[in-house]
Amino acid sequence: MDPKETRITTPFDVRSTAAEVIDGVDLSGRRAVVTGAASGIGIETARALAGAGAEVTLAVRNLDVGARVAEDITATTGNKRLHVAHLDLADRASVAAFADGWDGPLHILVNNAGVMALPEGRTPEGWDRQFTVNHLGHFALARALHGALAAAGSAAAAASAAAARPVGPAASATSAGSAGFPESPGSPGSAGSVGFPGSAGSAGSAGSAGSAGSAGFPGSAGSPGTTGSPGTPASARIVVVSSAAHLRSPVVFDDLHFDYRPYEPMLAYGQSKTANVLFAVGANARWAGDGIVVNALSPGGIRTNLQRHVGDIAAPGVVWKTPEQGAATSVLLAASPLLEGVGGRYFADCAEAEPVSRRPEDLTAMMVGVAPYALDPEGADRLWATSERLLAAD
Repeated sequence: MDPKETRITTPFDVRSTAAEVIDGVDLSGRRAVVTGAASGIGIETARALAGAGAEVTLAVRNLDVGARVAEDITATTGNKRLHVAHLDLADRASVAAFADGWDGPLHILVNNAGVMALPEGRTPEGWDRQFTVNHLGHFALARALHGALAAAGSAAAAASAAAARPVGPAASATSAGSAGFPESPGSPGSAGSVGFPGSAGSAGSAGSAGSAGSAGFPGSAGSPGTTGSPGTPASARIVVVSSAAHLRSPVVFDDLHFDYRPYEPMLAYGQSKTANVLFAVGANARWAGDGIVVNALSPGGIRTNLQRHVGDIAAPGVVWKTPEQGAATSVLLAASPLLEGVGGRYFADCAEAEPVSRRPEDLTAMMVGVAPYALDPEGADRLWATSERLLAAD
């Protein structure tokens, strides 16, 4: 983060839940994909987005489990626009099939799936399995869905611009936003609380109906309305779930797959989580002009089956979250109008993380810190080129 920039905070914190951060946000007509949505915070991320009205596709390895999760989310939210599709991030063919099956715009992509501290294992290509699942698979998925995301981002930007144009002799007023956040469009709005923009004007007209989709996927969405509702984000968004464990290792470009180093599960995990942040930096730099913003995050400490290979983690002082709390930062980045236009950053506990000059010994500080190497644009460019080269190989 540039020291001249102001660190972004929100009214939410370590105790906030996904439902709280999305309260008042209207995602009707928006389409989302959540990878790894069959367990842990993936379930609660999908639930929150569906609860706000989004059409959500659960991208999962186990379709039976995914179907049960979808039924549960429908039962708790009343939203029947839930879909389940197969995705194995370690398999390039599976990633390609998922992307090929997608039709129409995509407004939200949450790269949530991941593995942690696996015993040493390699894909058929000879790649470290953690680096492949956590980074390369998601990198390939996001690139393959770029067109769908750009379609959503450009349509939303056009609708937002149309809504901002005067329709009579004088333009309608806009309410003042707080420092660092955009002002809200529309008819005169009420003043916002500290950290929030003021309330926006009335919602626009509905879009046209979408076409029927192929098996496992929703149909294409209709055309966008003339303007969004007060709580509807304008940009398409990619959310990348990283971890405070990125502080354990930079990306070691000369030995990505532990061909020379002794394999250490947590170092491999840390490297893959740094790659997640670098991807957010690189993708935002390349795609912001397409109306796509990309951010990374640490969800914090949540006891889920992600930790099954490391056992019970002793972490004195760390606030252990529920899955609903662990999903809060993901949902904030995916849907909150508070972060409109904000990209290429790393968040923790619903606020932008503080850069640290070394890995903190204090675990509480580690949970909300970010290593400069994870935000380095040159490192992001190098990772992008390396990832493209790996995926292009036969």
